[in-house]
Amino acid sequence: MSKPVAQQRGMTLLEVMVALVIFSTAALALMNSVSLNVRFTHGLAETLQASWVAENQLAEARLMKSAFPDVEQEGSETMGGQTWRWRKQRVKTAENQFADRVAVYAESDDSQPVLSLQIIEPGDHP
Repeated sequence: MSKPVAQQRGMTLLEVMVALVIFSTAALALMNSVSLNVRFTHGLAETLQASWVAENQLAEARLMKSAFPDVEQEGSETMGGQTWRWRKQRVKTAENQFADRVAVYAESDDSQPVLSLQIIEPGDHP
C-alpha cells in the first residue's frame, strides 16, 4: 500500500512574488497620493498668506483714505516668516472702470505672482 500524499502548507515562491507586487503597487500609489496632498497643502498656505498681504494693502489704503497710485508702486511685507513683495496700482479695466490691483510675489520668484487681486471701486461701476 502506498502512503497518502502529504498536503503542502505555506505559499509557493510565485504566490509570494505576486503578493509583493500587489503590496508594492499599493504602497507606491499611497505614497504618491500623500506627496500630492502635501504639495497642495503647501501651495494653499502660500496662496492664503499672499491674499492676506494683498488685503493688508487694500485695508491700509482705505484706512488712510488714500487712492492707489496711477504709477505702479512696490514694497514688501513679512508674513508667516516669509518676505512677500507686492506691487499695487490703480488700473483701467476692460469695461472702462477703475480698479485697485495688488499683485503679490514670493521673495524668490519674480516671474509670476502668487496672487493678483483686483477690486473695482464701489462708485466706479454702473
